[in-house]
Amino acid sequence: MKISGVLFKNAIFSIKKCFESFMNDKLKEFDVTAGQTQFLHILYKENFLKQSALTRVAECDKSYTHRMIKELLDKKLVQISPGDLISLTEKGALIGKEFDRQAKKWHKLLFEDVSKQDLLVVKKILETISHKAQNIINNMEKK
Repeated sequence: MKISGVLFKNAIFSIKKCFESFMNDKLKEFDVTAGQTQFLHILYKENFLKQSALTRVAECDKSYTHRMIKELLDKKLVQISPGDLISLTEKGALIGKEFDRQAKKWHKLLFEDVSKQDLLVVKKILETISHKAQNIINNMEKK
């Protein structure tokens, strides 16, 4: 039985888009986008980061991080201190905390009817695929 990688790609993309829609709805009162809330949540968890570290943790490129920081600065949700450390303002921390609360709610809703055994199987499969994908990239970089 041959299973196409498209199946995984489509499922992961669908879950991601549904999560973003859920969060956009739950955080609509704050006038922030899903991308902005991702950065607010990271900073909520980490307290402060330099832009390069934020890029790494968010797993995105430098230009996207730069754009998000600018948007968050314009909305007065983050601040940059001496040493170029990015941290949340009081309002940014409020949104980060609410994101965290809603993400836990999403997680509970998503997995409430899935057995622990099924989750362990999916976890193992995703870890195997992720490890293989990383090996492919690492081998490309060596050539």
